[in-house]
Amino acid sequence: MTHIISVLIPLMMVSHRVSVTQCNADPTGKRDSTAAFVKCLDRLPAGDMLVPAGKYRIAGTFTKNRNQNLIGVGSKASVLECESKTSPCIVAADTSGGIGNYSVSSIENIGIEGPGTENTSVGVYLGGDPSGKSSSSKAYADSVNLLGVRVAGFNHGVEWGNNAYVNKITGSVILANKVALYVPAGLANSGEAIGITDSDIFNNKASGIEDHGNFEWMIQGTSFDYNETAIQFYGSTIHAANCHFEQNRGLVFVQPWGIASLSIRDSEILIQAPTGDDKYILSTWPQALNLVIDNVSIWSNHVVRYFMRMQGSVKGAVTNLHGNGNRKIGAFSDDPAKASLQLSQAF
Repeated sequence: MTHIISVLIPLMMVSHRVSVTQCNADPTGKRDSTAAFVKCLDRLPAGDMLVPAGKYRIAGTFTKNRNQNLIGVGSKASVLECESKTSPCIVAADTSGGIGNYSVSSIENIGIEGPGTENTSVGVYLGGDPSGKSSSSKAYADSVNLLGVRVAGFNHGVEWGNNAYVNKITGSVILANKVALYVPAGLANSGEAIGITDSDIFNNKASGIEDHGNFEWMIQGTSFDYNETAIQFYGSTIHAANCHFEQNRGLVFVQPWGIASLSIRDSEILIQAPTGDDKYILSTWPQALNLVIDNVSIWSNHVVRYFMRMQGSVKGAVTNLHGNGNRKIGAFSDDPAKASLQLSQAF
């Protein structure tokens, strides 16, 4: 019996942890490693797939389920060089167990590099694809998290599909994409408590977050630096605390349409261009916006005409502002009569 146990234990350990190089992945980047990643994940119903240091060419797409962790040794050490301009590099989704497969899984300490921004590439796709192309429309990606991940060089760095919620992005950098974090309209059963903590969303050509749905974002200790727009939202609920927003131009938050809530607390907004004539920091043309801005420093080293463009119903409070924004911002709003706001100080 002792002898049998001594043999079985290693077998059990192997079944829950495997290195992608054991499946003939090439860490030199000379050969396509897509099939090797697929093969290893097929061998691993649940557990850790290790990605040793190296550069791995990924010409197609591979899928991890909610029970599998994809773990590298650092975002500049374990690097996936993703080549497809038309499909995701990684899909995190599965249909096994449906809504009852309560698990937590992660993509950790990996660099995910794309083929450029002017295409339809995606770094990480979470959940069910409504079109059924990248994954089953009924697939789930709840509690799939990104930890210490670097995603760069895609049209969409991270994109959500159906049945994706309670996803956390922690200690990660999402940079140099067209849109860092993207939510299309019309998703089913997605968007509850999406968390971004201690991360950096920067140098993306369009938006840091572009949400066409009704997601709930919990953002803490995160920087949005030098994106065209930090957050573009429609029907979203956005809570940001202890965050840093820095841009060359004033258009930091944009709500083109929808019924939404925006809360910015204990944070800083910097408009850094030495010269310019920006119109707004927050542009809203909503059906309705609930707005809370409290204990926020606003620094601008050139003139911004208004803090807010107001073209719809806006309710809430703007309190405890700091910084030199009051000297650089000409007025609070282009149409203050449209708002029902508590404003603690004059602009």
